[in-house]
Amino acid sequence: MHGSERATPELLELWTLFRETHKVFHSYWSRGGNLRAEEVQFLATITLSHIDDIDVGYRWTLRADEVPRDELGDVLRPADVTDWSSEPRRDPTPVSPDLRKVMALRHAQVVFGSLPRTPRGEISYPGYASYADIKVPRTPLELRERIEELAIGVWDAATHRSLGSLDPERARRVYGFFETGSWLANAHQWRIRRH
Repeated sequence: MHGSERATPELLELWTLFRETHKVFHSYWSRGGNLRAEEVQFLATITLSHIDDIDVGYRWTLRADEVPRDELGDVLRPADVTDWSSEPRRDPTPVSPDLRKVMALRHAQVVFGSLPRTPRGEISYPGYASYADIKVPRTPLELRERIEELAIGVWDAATHRSLGSLDPERARRVYGFFETGSWLANAHQWRIRRH
């Protein structure tokens, strides 16, 4: 195996997160909205923490010139804007993003982009054989909405929200996100093992 083909500990951790989250979502649907305490704990700590990393990565990489003017108010929150002129920085070191959070965002974008192409044989969401109709987020606003949707969907499962009360399309997109991420991890690991 060439050095460039080895999975880093961070990548293995990411793959594990997606596989385990997908397993929890599968349990949530197969058990009618019920989860065991350890599954709730996993969603509420590990999975939601990762979604928070995706959100922070989004804010770190967002450029105002990429956002249409009419969407700027929807994309930027007051907490995202810092007035650097009001308090001069005493520390001359430049502010740099946490690369883990940027990596979390970029990985999420790959998963969002792959979701419609998930092979039919990999899809376990009840009543559907394809995610081909799920649109890939194209604008900064669409990406922000999909990230927020992930947090809501995970929270719905962690709080045992009844399946009948869920927004069915949001639930499918969230389930599909983790299923696709798990499929990508499995496919990539298989490719690495072959070399």
